[in-house]
Amino acid sequence: MIKHFLILSVAAIMAVTSSVAQTSGSNSPYSRYGWGTLADEAQGFNKGMGGVGIGARNRSILNYQNPASYSAIDSITFIFDAGISLQTGRWSENGKHANALNSTLDYVQAGFRLRRNLGISIGMRPISIVGYDFYTTTQMNNDDGFGEYTCSSSYKGDGGIREAWLGAGWSPFKSFSIGVRGGYIWGSYEHNASITYSNTNIHSLARLYKANINTYSLNVGMQYGIKLSKKDELTIGATLGIGHDIDSRSTFTNQKMTTTSSLGGDTLVAPKAFQLPMSYGVGFLFKHNGKWSIGADYTCQLWKDCKFPEVNEQNGSYTYSAQKNTFRNRHKIALGAEYIPNPEGLKIRHHIAYRAGVSYSTSYINQNGNDPKTYLVSAGMELPIVNMYNNRSVLNVSVQWEHLAPAQSHTLKEDYLRLCLGLTFNASWFNKWRIE
Repeated sequence: MIKHFLILSVAAIMAVTSSVAQTSGSNSPYSRYGWGTLADEAQGFNKGMGGVGIGARNRSILNYQNPASYSAIDSITFIFDAGISLQTGRWSENGKHANALNSTLDYVQAGFRLRRNLGISIGMRPISIVGYDFYTTTQMNNDDGFGEYTCSSSYKGDGGIREAWLGAGWSPFKSFSIGVRGGYIWGSYEHNASITYSNTNIHSLARLYKANINTYSLNVGMQYGIKLSKKDELTIGATLGIGHDIDSRSTFTNQKMTTTSSLGGDTLVAPKAFQLPMSYGVGFLFKHNGKWSIGADYTCQLWKDCKFPEVNEQNGSYTYSAQKNTFRNRHKIALGAEYIPNPEGLKIRHHIAYRAGVSYSTSYINQNGNDPKTYLVSAGMELPIVNMYNNRSVLNVSVQWEHLAPAQSHTLKEDYLRLCLGLTFNASWFNKWRIE
């Protein structure tokens, strides 16, 4: 059975990897900076709760936000979980706006209990997304002796970084669990920037930034449950992500061009150009009578001291190398709640879970004090799927509104309205049948 589980899980994850790679899920101009737009870590069960997950554990869910939660997986259960998001985005600046539709596969994962108090899981998700295409035009006066002409700037980027992982959670004694999740990170990005002029006597410029990233990830977590009373239970959790240097290079190409040909240029290489940030998080989830759940998380990613390739120009000469202080530390606070009318009820409506949440996060992008802050409000519900074959699977449906607000009011703002769907297939594959 374990062999079949591994084969099926790996096959499913490989099948969706190409789908994730081909779906940008973003049109944000902010994705031109750094690694791109960081993907949401929330899953189907907590997207409606603002992403609260560090203290979440349940025998019927897979929670990769804290690998210690894997120890709670039911002994007879095989879980397969996948989520997608459909969103409409609106970008506004100085009275102008644009809209676009996107979709993305948020994650896919599978898990089961290997032995008593030990659960494992494998999965895959995007870490960052690069996807934008915009241009600007400026009318130039006769300040440089070339007369009046038009200057057009074009910016286009594509790519993304993904992670595939294997995790395990173990409970060495009652109420306490620890876990570890190790993974492989891979992906690429490409940024193109060009400046062209309507006056053919002025040379056009083109810049290309490219990189392929391959490295590992390592995250650990813990959870501790406290029985406050017969009806009340509190679970506290903590996570730690290990930061490290990445042995991947980036290239920068700078070219001058005419309308018909290239006049040549330079290609510079920055070795060991990246660094994965150390991260940590703490959170709790309080449950009352099996009906109410209230939780909160705080997470921090230490991007400030991470290396990233940057171009420097001095006296017409360019250098390209890994530098620090390109980013800022990223902080996120999330609050969420869940209500189930009657966990012991006999009707389906008694088991529908209603959820709501909010979150606030800062950006890891360092744009001289104009870094956008992100505000998110979400609501959703979990719908049981009951038929003659299965009564343990669920469909999670959530709606999110996300607002990116820069510090300066006249610069680009982003708003997203997002529909999130998560299907958790929960099957009793490990039942032991007995005939008397």
